[in-house]
Amino acid sequence: MELDPESADISGQTIIDSTAPTGLEFHFAKGAKPLSTPWQLAVERARLVRKAGLMEGLILDPACGSGIQLAAYVATLGRKGVGIEMDYETAVSANRNLARVHMHGFSDNVRDTRIRVGDGTKGDSGLRIALLHLDPARPRNSRKHSLDEMKPSLGAILSAWKDNMQTNEFGPAILLDLSPRLSETQRLEVEEIVDSFWPNTGKTWTWTSRGGGRVDRLSLWVGQLSNNDAKRRYLRIPPSSKSRPYLIEGNPDTFASLRRLPKKGDYVTILDSALVNSGLATTFIKSKFEETEFYWSEISGRRPQIHHQNKLRLDSDGEELLIQATGKVVSLIHCDLNEDNIPIIVMKAREFGFGKLTLRLTMKPSMQPALQGSIDRQLSATGGESIGFIAKQPEDSMLMLCLEK
Repeated sequence: MELDPESADISGQTIIDSTAPTGLEFHFAKGAKPLSTPWQLAVERARLVRKAGLMEGLILDPACGSGIQLAAYVATLGRKGVGIEMDYETAVSANRNLARVHMHGFSDNVRDTRIRVGDGTKGDSGLRIALLHLDPARPRNSRKHSLDEMKPSLGAILSAWKDNMQTNEFGPAILLDLSPRLSETQRLEVEEIVDSFWPNTGKTWTWTSRGGGRVDRLSLWVGQLSNNDAKRRYLRIPPSSKSRPYLIEGNPDTFASLRRLPKKGDYVTILDSALVNSGLATTFIKSKFEETEFYWSEISGRRPQIHHQNKLRLDSDGEELLIQATGKVVSLIHCDLNEDNIPIIVMKAREFGFGKLTLRLTMKPSMQPALQGSIDRQLSATGGESIGFIAKQPEDSMLMLCLEK
């Protein structure tokens, strides 16, 4: 069955995507919204693909879900597309979303794109494919995704559409949108699957972040989409769609954490975790210091942390997006973080004129709201002007009181 956006019924409930232009709302089948790609991210990704250049042909998304990424591709690249979705209700939503994007003023390529209800692992010899985008489904509650959990499987999709791909000396143009929880070993397994179809084709892994201390997307850009000079790419999506994303490309550095007690007067910087996971953090950090040493206190988790002696030099607002927090250690508090010790922490914070203090350390999620709320209430009464945060080294109960500004 093939669905046509011109005949789509766009009545019914819609959901606002805060990253989309005002008035552009989307349809979702039950439970599909959390799995969808935000419009801003989908468009920025399409813009990167456009810079790479594509051969003639269609955009194919053989597991298109709600169709947000497919709509962004065809709207941005000026190509017609085909989306395939196994679930009928989800396919209907994707078709409705194409209609809404076209009605919002985007090109007729969106209107001329088709959604097929069916199995994406079944090829169609009549299609010439310029770009294949695959975002396989995976269990939402799995903490560590395996390749076997991805449906449809990478191998089945590549096998079904290999002969349809438009290739040149760089190979095909493929973007595999995968789980951000894939380990290095699993990433190598993905590369081996690609190599089994197109040996020695260029590959660039891309870590994408929208902030919040997490990796939002991990994708492999293959062939025409890869950068021969860079195995890794980091993309930071800004809060506003009016701002441009921050992009770093290069090859990964190796680094390790160092057990070293912090000192009063040192600086603590908490980096975007996606930047650290990409392996490109060291190059960026070195460019921000004037002949100073730094060491890693924490590498894994949502709050990777470095300590250094000189203030971090940030040259643009875009660079600030790569930093969760940075500040000077004004006091070391020798106590654990718990409800009983909040008065000790607040008393020390008042000594340094803090009016706002954010907890930036690992703790049980159930504890964070209560402890942060208690600190907020007690400091707001004093009206201090200083802003800062509390950090902690791994395996150390000592708290670092850090002044931001």
